[in-house]
Amino acid sequence: MVSKPIFQRQHQLQAMLLVFAWLLGNIWTYQWFIASLPAGNYLNLILLSLISALLLFSLVKTDFFQSESFEFRFSLPPFILLLAGEIGAISLKWSLNIPQLTLLCFLLGSYGLLGLFISPSAWQKGLTLAVTGACVVPFLAAFNSGLGFPVRVITAHAVAQALSDLHLSAVSSHDIIVMENGIAQVDLPCSGMKSLWTGTVFLLGATWLENRRLGWRWLVVAIANLGLLITANIVRVFILVTAIEVFQQQQLADVMHLPLGIVGFIVASALTWMLLQKVPRSSPDLLDSIQLPSAPNKSRKVNIGWVLGAVIILGTLGQLQPFSAEKIALTAIDLPASIVTEALELTPAEREFFANPANPLVQKLRFESGELAGSMLMVASDTWQSHHPPELCFMGNGFKVDSMNSTAIANSINARWLSLQNGELSAAYWFQSQYSTTDDFVARIWDHLAQRHKTWVLVSVLFDDLESPDSVAVQDFSRTIYQAINQNYFHG
Repeated sequence: MVSKPIFQRQHQLQAMLLVFAWLLGNIWTYQWFIASLPAGNYLNLILLSLISALLLFSLVKTDFFQSESFEFRFSLPPFILLLAGEIGAISLKWSLNIPQLTLLCFLLGSYGLLGLFISPSAWQKGLTLAVTGACVVPFLAAFNSGLGFPVRVITAHAVAQALSDLHLSAVSSHDIIVMENGIAQVDLPCSGMKSLWTGTVFLLGATWLENRRLGWRWLVVAIANLGLLITANIVRVFILVTAIEVFQQQQLADVMHLPLGIVGFIVASALTWMLLQKVPRSSPDLLDSIQLPSAPNKSRKVNIGWVLGAVIILGTLGQLQPFSAEKIALTAIDLPASIVTEALELTPAEREFFANPANPLVQKLRFESGELAGSMLMVASDTWQSHHPPELCFMGNGFKVDSMNSTAIANSINARWLSLQNGELSAAYWFQSQYSTTDDFVARIWDHLAQRHKTWVLVSVLFDDLESPDSVAVQDFSRTIYQAINQNYFHG
């Protein structure tokens, strides 16, 4: 008669230990979330609060929180979601290191953990809401994930390759970025990354409203949805570039830009909705039908034991860091006396972009060096999210980019040279590490996958006049900046 309460206390202790191990093993994920909240804008924080309240109200309304249902019971679907969430978070941490996506995985895994303590029917009722919240919450906290830049660059590469394959026009991906931004500034739904996010929210909302079952069929639809949105954006850019380069119809491209973005988004969403109709609706007894057979208390005790072991092992792996180059302490870059500088304030957009937990070193300067004058931005960081393609920054600040070309300055600096304002101004930029330089933002990302915590410095220069990359003054100035960075960070 005494053994049963003792077993119950042991069972409760194991359950508490399981939750504690889960939280401790993912501490790096929600630490970022807490740190990012002050950096988010007030509108997003208000939306975050409203969505949280809506989710809680919906769960209460559906009798999700039933006091008698909170008891450990092993169930395969929640356990698979738990494992997938944790493995996904660890994989992303070791590769792209996008905090929003790791938080998404953590939230999904947490709901899987919750499914081991509540009834299958209650877990099924809240599954769609949980997936929706997991997709929305991380990006409301801080939407700037840095994904927008590579999405646009990759889209430009895809369109350039398609044009080359069709022998329509010899246009580079650099020119495509210039054309796309020169036509019009469209925020939503034409901006690539936000289109993907909005389309995902649409799919989740439709799944919830139509009570569609989350399973492998739904996953296929979700993947197809992303593919359709990406394809719609590539087709939009392809049509615009073809109109400009092949048919020389700049005005037509100006008119088509916004309608193409909207139509593409609507068509992709409509096709996704049609595919969603192939997904069966949820059944209240769905999880009960695939539930493992009930087991006596001793068997349940074994189950929670090996679940706890799996969580501890994965949590330990999550604390490890992949092999990386030695991290460099970021200090201000000292420029020689031959370059006279004056500190400049960052614009509000720049402050928002660089205000992130990665804590990059940012120096914005006004400079004079012999016959050269202008402004310069240097950003040192060991994460690619703190960097960006400066041509998009120039465009965002109102400059018209005429052309971009890859060039070698002083025979050793692989840089990108830009012509601005109808040939009235020039600009240049490069990414610099200990042993190399590049003008390709995607190459910067790939290097991050190979060597974590390797420091790179973005150098972006805007000259006051029209200059040439072959001039002695520009080569001497660029070489001086390159050598100063090497001395400060790479001791070279």
